[in-house]
Amino acid sequence: MVENLQPIGEDFSKSIEDLAEHAGEVALDIYRTELDKGSKQTQAFSKAIDAAKNVMMDSGCPLDICDLLADAAINGYKTFIDKNPHGDPMEAFDAAGEFVNDALDSEFRNY
Repeated sequence: MVENLQPIGEDFSKSIEDLAEHAGEVALDIYRTELDKGSKQTQAFSKAIDAAKNVMMDSGCPLDICDLLADAAINGYKTFIDKNPHGDPMEAFDAAGEFVNDALDSEFRNY
């Protein structure tokens, strides 16, 4: 549980991008740590996404938004891996982030 984050509550439309960015930073740290420990790339990514989703949920993000962003990250990651089976692990992570940004843009375009 991330204790230093404040709930996003009613101000969620103004802070979801910041929360998603923070969750992405947490995920990246975990992803790198897992890769450095020798974990398989997909296992490292799975742990990273679980952590990012937990950060968002612990901060009061609605489950449907957390699921939307986690699914976007997974789709971006899988799309990259399918096209680049021997690609750079960091590029795969970046692709996941691009899909999350696209989902954020799509979901919150009118706010």
